[in-house]
Amino acid sequence: MNELETQLLRETVGDAEPSLCIRSGARIDAGRWWRRTPIWLCIVGGELVMLAVARRRYVEKVALADCAASHYSHATGELVIEPVENLRFNRFRLSPREAIQILRTLNPDSLGRTLQNQ
Repeated sequence: MNELETQLLRETVGDAEPSLCIRSGARIDAGRWWRRTPIWLCIVGGELVMLAVARRRYVEKVALADCAASHYSHATGELVIEPVENLRFNRFRLSPREAIQILRTLNPDSLGRTLQNQ
């Protein structure tokens, strides 16, 4: 994470240390001239924090308990955050390895069943 992203995370969660921070392949318009800004997914305490910053800021938080039905779509290569309906973005391009890291935190019981079924 760069300095602006770290500062925004600190402003959002305070002194809590993130247990996981992953840069997704999803990008949004945050005010850069020629390119979009990547969205970071961070697990901090009992929350999933999504953020991006350049000239504009994007930050959303959701409780981990509210993301129980989240899954990885192999067809699209995206982590899908569900069943939260009020998120601006709920699909994030990630490698399967990165998605598993997040899914282990979001819902470890269902991840074990999902991996056994494949």
